Amino acid sequence: MSTSSKNCSLSIELLPEFGWSIKNQPVYGPGSVFQGFVKLNFDTELPIERVRLAFYAIETIPPFDISPGVIRSVRKPLFSVQSVLWDSKQTLKLSQKSSHVFPFTIQMPMVQFPPSIDHSTYSCCFRLIALLDTPTLDCTTIKEEVPILCMPFVETSLLKTPTFWNAKKGDLSAELRMAAQEFVPGDNISITLRVNNKNGSSKKKSTNSLHYVTVHIKLIQTLTVSAFDDVPNQSKTVAAVSSKLLLINSLDGCGTYCDGDLSLKLPYDLCPSYDYSKLANISYRLQLTVEQKGPMGGIWNYSVSVDNISITVGTLGYGIRTSNELKLYSDIEESTSSIMSPQFMKAIEYEDSLPLYDASKLPDYESTSIQSTATF
Repeated sequence: MSTSSKNCSLSIELLPEFGWSIKNQPVYGPGSVFQGFVKLNFDTELPIERVRLAFYAIETIPPFDISPGVIRSVRKPLFSVQSVLWDSKQTLKLSQKSSHVFPFTIQMPMVQFPPSIDHSTYSCCFRLIALLDTPTLDCTTIKEEVPILCMPFVETSLLKTPTFWNAKKGDLSAELRMAAQEFVPGDNISITLRVNNKNGSSKKKSTNSLHYVTVHIKLIQTLTVSAFDDVPNQSKTVAAVSSKLLLINSLDGCGTYCDGDLSLKLPYDLCPSYDYSKLANISYRLQLTVEQKGPMGGIWNYSVSVDNISITVGTLGYGIRTSNELKLYSDIEESTSSIMSPQFMKAIEYEDSLPLYDASKLPDYESTSIQSTATF
């Protein structure tokens, strides 16, 4: 991305990241190192004092109306660091009417920050800002800002034994079984379901509406604002699916039943579960409803629900464990905030290296001296 002025343009380019990504956008976690460069293009001569790069993160609860005249709002910085990529005091001068590239490398601390999220009630954003300081009066600072997608490491695991839930209302009952309650975005939540209806055999019913049940599955995300007691929780459905299952006669002739293997696909950009923010937390629950149409064209329906199946949305697959050095953001004291600040790393230049490969000729190995200090 770039920002243009009358005299120059400024842009931030991130180098390709091989690994974790969401919708082709790279994702950075605790301990991640990401690289890129700030590019400066001159159109005309322009006096420049400094080229800076800043990296910051902030949590925000935007203004929320509790009652007439009562508003809740807060902004809390997670960190803010910057590095001077070039200044006018350096011996390296910037030539006018040309392009200049300033590389940078940043390492994230081993801290579980809240994930990048943009919710109507709470947001957490990580951003890089390139700044060009110039003494001209009309525009003293030119800046360009790009978002960075950051996620914590949230472990997931399978259940040692499947878990069962039962629900009954009148003659309609449902039993469901799950082998896992922890998933990563893009996974399928798998459910094995049995439905029983003791309201008689389907052969004895004259209406076709009693020959099947409709199963609704919803994953509900709940945002809880922990900074204020009087801001209500915000819940929304983030994934849903509906299926029809055919009822068949029971072998004993006492009613009908059906079995089904159901699944719910999780969105790839789903925010992970977390409860270590100082302002808000995210949790998930699964809701399953079995609905059967009653007589008179379905004016009266029969339904049974299992509403509160706790679900964890993680970021690490089954069996992947986090480092013992990982710290929770909420556990770090304000006085030791430097522990959780990203670090700008200096570029490493290797004096001893192999010559560049040229396909048209063999490399000149005599031009480079490489010594080994390893002992066996």
